[in-house]
Amino acid sequence: MRSIRTFLVLFALAFLSAARVSAAILTGSVAPPPANVNLTTEGLSDWIHWGLNNASDVDRKITGLSQISNFTTIGAGTTVVRLTDSPSKASWIDGTPDLTVTNTPSGVYINNFDGPARGFMFTVPADILSRVLKVYVGEFEASGTLTATLSDNSAPAYSQTLAGSANGTVQSVYTINYAAASLGQTLTIKWTETADLGTADNITLQSADLSLAGVPEPTTLVLLAGASIMLLRRRK
Repeated sequence: MRSIRTFLVLFALAFLSAARVSAAILTGSVAPPPANVNLTTEGLSDWIHWGLNNASDVDRKITGLSQISNFTTIGAGTTVVRLTDSPSKASWIDGTPDLTVTNTPSGVYINNFDGPARGFMFTVPADILSRVLKVYVGEFEASGTLTATLSDNSAPAYSQTLAGSANGTVQSVYTINYAAASLGQTLTIKWTETADLGTADNITLQSADLSLAGVPEPTTLVLLAGASIMLLRRRK
């Protein structure tokens, strides 16, 4: 029993040493999304996908402990409908309530078509560990702005506008790198329409995934576990 406890401690230390602990930070970037997103491999801590079969559908990582919250809407009278034609498609093999999904083009979007100030908001946990959050969004005949804010205000807010097209769809993935200055904080994400470029203007939200920065892939974790076991054997 003592050896098992020692191994668990060593493995936990190895895992945490792979994650970066840093001062408060909040930076971001935006880029075109990949044609196919594997949420299982991208979201090692947690992931979420909206609108699989209905506008109200929410799929999550089965072991993610719902760290990424469901969205709430921004703007009075804002309504949400299902997106069915996203050029960037999502897949996963560790979801709930749908365990396995391959290349779904689904998501949700705001369909009021009445100008800026409408959108989505959700939260993720924040503390002294550095994390990476990816948010997959889009817009049609509109420009949108993503804003990220730490609850303890320990780093300046991040805000970046995605320029839209008057007659077309623009999709992107925002990558947010963040850490708070203390434990028990949250990062709030707001994705809002900020420019109306046509009569059918809207913004879309597909999915988000979360990982600890610097944490290796599962294969590397297995090697870390093996190193811990070897260390135990040498100590016996």
